[in-house]
Amino acid sequence: MSDSVSFSILVPVYNVAPYLRQCVDSVLGQSDPRFELLLVDDGSTDESGAICDEYAARDKRVRVFHKANGGLMSARRCAIERAGGDYCVFLDSDDYLELNTLETLRTAIDVSGADCVIYGFRWLKPSATETVRCDAALCSRLITDKRAVLNTLLNDDSYNSLCRKCVRRSCFDGRDFSPFFHIKRGEDRIQSTEILENAQSFYFLPDTLYNYRVNDSSITHTVSFDGYRADYTVDEQVLESLRRMALFTRADYDRLRNHLLDTLVIELKRICRYCSDKANSFRAMDSVRSAPFFREFLREGYRRVPAPEGQQPPSRVRRFFNRLAVYLLRRGRLGALYFLNTRVYRAR
Repeated sequence: MSDSVSFSILVPVYNVAPYLRQCVDSVLGQSDPRFELLLVDDGSTDESGAICDEYAARDKRVRVFHKANGGLMSARRCAIERAGGDYCVFLDSDDYLELNTLETLRTAIDVSGADCVIYGFRWLKPSATETVRCDAALCSRLITDKRAVLNTLLNDDSYNSLCRKCVRRSCFDGRDFSPFFHIKRGEDRIQSTEILENAQSFYFLPDTLYNYRVNDSSITHTVSFDGYRADYTVDEQVLESLRRMALFTRADYDRLRNHLLDTLVIELKRICRYCSDKANSFRAMDSVRSAPFFREFLREGYRRVPAPEGQQPPSRVRRFFNRLAVYLLRRGRLGALYFLNTRVYRAR
């Protein structure tokens, strides 16, 4: 990788004044200085926009774009369209990078030439810090078997985040994501389809480079379950992307279905526990059963298939309860499913 090759650090900004300086300073303090920092102010109503302008006035590597509020995906697409670096690095404005992030990524790209480099991150929680690394079986490996990569990334939600991916800019093909700008949960996963389709090589780093601040008021942690209606838009788009690539076997689709059902069981547990009453829980669960994606893909239920390389299947007890929950949902036994999640499974 030539010294002239650069990075674009893409940061969507919305009402994050208490954290923004730490975020920007973590970029400007990088040990590798060959980057541009794009700050997209998505209609902030606090002083975030002014902080962005302050940094741009001090450092010519900082570029600021102010736009009307359109949501996180809209801000990210705005940044991608304006990026000039050879590789894009994604950073949320209430998070921050390790100061050797770009240097480490440059070395990895020098060694591998990968289109996409994937690395570890830290969850900064109020109670504790948790480190999430790439699977040990994959670390320091360049993988060009896209089917194997798809099985890994799509069956482990910890890989969903764009913020643990450094991506060659040419992997972004300019496709229109505007019909999905309303999505607040899963926007990283749906945008990753573009990367998965276009990248030809993937390198998994053992290093932990990203610090993710768990903010209880963020989009991810402010979901109301009263009035919940199942929305499988993201999963439908992932499935459509897989069909375009035409790489998955029947066993691969079974593996993905098993993973999505495991995820669904967690959602059912939340529905039963966090809706304000049983009637709302029943309406929410019925919306899952009646969703076309459930009927067409998930309703087939679990299949016996090995887990992807480097990933461990759920425990035997967890598998039993998951399969029981899906069986009850398929049969419309919502009362029994509610009892399972609020009484029997509460201690699990």
